[in-house]
Amino acid sequence: MKKPESNETVRDTAKSSAGGLKKVKYGSMSLVVIALVVALVVILNVMAAYLVKRQPLKIDLTADKRYELSSETIDYLKDTLDKDVEIIVTCPRDDFDNIASQVEFSYLYYYGIKIDDCPFDMIPVLLEKYEMYANQGKGSVKVRYVDLDKNPKAVAKYKEIYGEEIGAQSMIFACGDRVRVLDQGAVGGMIAPDLSDQTKLSLNQISLVFAGESAITSEIMNVTDAHPINVAFVTKINGGTIFAGSQRDADAVSGLRDQLLTKNGYFCTDIDLAADELDTEKYDMVVIPMPQVDFEPAVIQKLNDFLNNGGVFGKQMIFVADSATTNIPNIKEFLADWRIELKEGTILSDEIHNFSSDKFSIQVKSSGTEEVGTFTDSSLGIIAPYAQEVSIINKNNEAIPSAVLQTYESAYPYEIKDGYKNTSEAGVKNIAVVSRKEKQIGMQIDNFEIANSQILVLGSGYFTNTSYLVQSNLYNNTSALLSIINQMTGKESDNVVIPEKTLQHAVIAPTATEQKRIKIAVIFVIPLIVAGIGAFVLLRRKNR
Repeated sequence: MKKPESNETVRDTAKSSAGGLKKVKYGSMSLVVIALVVALVVILNVMAAYLVKRQPLKIDLTADKRYELSSETIDYLKDTLDKDVEIIVTCPRDDFDNIASQVEFSYLYYYGIKIDDCPFDMIPVLLEKYEMYANQGKGSVKVRYVDLDKNPKAVAKYKEIYGEEIGAQSMIFACGDRVRVLDQGAVGGMIAPDLSDQTKLSLNQISLVFAGESAITSEIMNVTDAHPINVAFVTKINGGTIFAGSQRDADAVSGLRDQLLTKNGYFCTDIDLAADELDTEKYDMVVIPMPQVDFEPAVIQKLNDFLNNGGVFGKQMIFVADSATTNIPNIKEFLADWRIELKEGTILSDEIHNFSSDKFSIQVKSSGTEEVGTFTDSSLGIIAPYAQEVSIINKNNEAIPSAVLQTYESAYPYEIKDGYKNTSEAGVKNIAVVSRKEKQIGMQIDNFEIANSQILVLGSGYFTNTSYLVQSNLYNNTSALLSIINQMTGKESDNVVIPEKTLQHAVIAPTATEQKRIKIAVIFVIPLIVAGIGAFVLLRRKNR
């Protein structure tokens, strides 16, 4: 016969059963809480991933706002860009630390300029911003990094379209069948010393200028331009260099071609003006920079035929004068047909730019005519070294000239060779003139239109010196010239000049090494600590 359980045994059994139920209850609650926390974390990550594509979640605490794009670029990405653009960086993201070391070494080795911190790590951060802001508009920007050492075929299709080799530490910009490349040198040149202040340079107090945003935004605009302008850029005539052989002349010519035109969506092809054809099917514009010799009649006829374009016009020309070249009767006759005359001598003025001690580097201004367009920052000076007067002459023909850049009233002519100064002729002088010839195309009302060809004559060959164009935070040369040329070619709506950003030393910003440590702490260390605390609390509660 089974012995009945005592009251104490029953109580122990009930207590044990209640404790088990309690443990199950708390254990189940813990599992539910963990599941809810995990679900919440997943939801928050999904929301954060979405928001980071729409709005900046990182706060830029740097004094110079180095991790933020300019308002010009943001507006372009959100309001104007309507195509999908790929940016392929041909190196791992971490390689930007190596680029910084290479640039710092090159400046020390070649120029004796010591740079303590060259923050190339800001470029990948800015590329994220390009993606984010572009996704808020009609188009998109997608950035990816490829290691050519591990995957050399990753850029094969872009190289086929581009037609040239694409090396490491470059940036590829692709949109459909359009590809442009910023090579290793261009990427390395995105951050450079500010050479404008010689006093600081002498004291080795180096300020850095960031021009990367200007380059990146320009290339995005270039590959998405539906109507690119093809330019026949004259570098030679009869096999010889068209301009003088000094470094200063070469810098001015390369500045016009590379920094101004190519960088802003004009596709330049170097030609020999005498030997090569000016194919009106191929080229929209011809550029003649600082010729040091006169042109033969056959060359003048070639220019006339190009601008006439079989009677339908629609072509453009830029002629840049060289004040040292005076014996050019055929060129002068050609310009006179457009009601333009180059006066001999150099213009001096009391208006000298603040950053120049050269009395021949005069400051000029916009004429305010509709041919000029709108400058990005009208407060900056426009500097025109060794400028000639570009006079408008009276002539009874169809040419319609208009001054676009002029001196201030204190300007006067100066003959360098004789030391001649004529202050009695002081007054406003034209430094740049645009002249157009118009023609009616079509006789019926439904197909009536006015076609024109135009030429821009610049009286200052050194107006386009690279240093004046690159330092757009000091000089307005880039904005002024680009606005005038865009007006001529119909690209005035694309006039986006991104100012260079001066980088300050005293900034609240972690170094690349500190950023890695912070990332490890946020992604691994802190979550592990939280998980450990959670596991400890769970075990304590289960064992109670």
